[in-house]
Amino acid sequence: MTFKWCDYRDANKQKTMTLTADEFIRRFLIHVLPRGFTKIRHYGFLSPRNKATKLKLCKKLTHTRVRDKPKVKLSILDFLKTLTGKDFTFCPHCGVGHLSRASPKKQ
Repeated sequence: MTFKWCDYRDANKQKTMTLTADEFIRRFLIHVLPRGFTKIRHYGFLSPRNKATKLKLCKKLTHTRVRDKPKVKLSILDFLKTLTGKDFTFCPHCGVGHLSRASPKKQ
């Protein structure tokens, strides 16, 4: 198997490498994680250090709107009310009484 690759250490020269199928599979499998593991790689503007300031700069450079205030999180009932215009706390049969979630009894 022959493929081209770019050698960054050697002034970005494009080189050709020939590998046997076994060696290619061996090198490929070095990068596969065992079951249950997750690879986390954050670098650049997503690195944890100064992430907020870097994202603000990225948004400024791409002319993306920046929110000054964090987005207000609605409860599920409020979200459904804004989405459908229907208040789900009213009784579905009579339409008058308010429904509330019963708390579990403590023993």
